[in-house]
Formats: sequence, structure tokens, C-alpha cells
Amino acid sequence: MSYSIQDYPVKPALEKISRHDKLPKGAVELGRCFDATDGKMLYVLVKRREYLSILVSWEHPVTHKYSCKQFDFPLKVLSWFPKALEDFRKPPAEGGLHAGGMTSADEAVDGEMHCVQSGTEGYFLVNRSRQSPLGFDDSYSPTDLALSYVLLYDLGFLALFETLGEKYERGEL
Repeated sequence: MSYSIQDYPVKPALEKISRHDKLPKGAVELGRCFDATDGKMLYVLVKRREYLSILVSWEHPVTHKYSCKQFDFPLKVLSWFPKALEDFRKPPAEGGLHAGGMTSADEAVDGEMHCVQSGTEGYFLVNRSRQSPLGFDDSYSPTDLALSYVLLYDLGFLALFETLGEKYERGEL
């Protein structure tokens, strides 16, 4: 969603995972959520030491070509995002964004700068310290993972984040 000026140093990319069903050595699947509402997309959360890779994979309905995109964050984002989203959704009188606000302030999460943004059908989890897998190599575009209302609330992706975030905070991941 966002194309912006590079305000923070960009972290080096993690090793690319090209298939959700063939994880590299040491990578551990933490959970998954399937969204059949728009294109049958599978979201897989993968722990890679102190990092979280969210893999979004799908198969083209006509060509049957498989695609897997990787969005990288610090593992701590599991506990940060649910709280940040809750704060983002608060009314202005309760400390939320001003009326018409579309993006939260940037916050450091284990040395990487994150924010939450509003979209037309949900929210974006943005990591300004990582280059987008959907962008171009010759220009900066932050990692921004689109998360629909249906995926978050109806299909349980936010609940999965909350459960894993609690485990992270207890040191169980």
C-alpha cells in the first residue's frame, strides 16, 4: 500500500522461502490460516530464529501456477501487532488516531520500524525496515502485508496472532 521515502536503514533480506510446504532447515511452522474468500490464499507463520516470516501462497485458478510471497518481521511482532491494532482502532477520545487518520506512528519492534495502516478492506502490517517482496529492487518500498477484515476477524488470523503473541511473551516460542 505505501510507497515512501526511506526513513530507516533497511535490514538485509532473510533467505527466501519459495514454497510453504518446503521450509528450510531450522524453520518451524507456528500456524496457518486459509482464506477462500478471494483467491484461496494460504497464510503460514514461520519462526526463523528471532524472525517471523509470513508466507502467503496461492495457485492461479486458470494456469495453476503456484506463487509464494514472503513477508519478514521480528518475532516480537506476534505480540506487538494485536496491541497496536487495538490501539489503532480506538476512538480519538480514547487515545486513538485523529478522525480520518490512516496510519499509526512508527514504533520500534526489536530494532525494526513498524506501523499499522488502514485499507479499504482491512489493515496493513507495515515494516519500514524491510524491502517489500512485491516491490522493485531499484527503489525502496516497505514491506506491507494486507490483512482483510474477513481474514483477521472471521477466519481467526488475529486470534492466531494473539495466541502466538502470548506464547512469545511467556518465552515459549
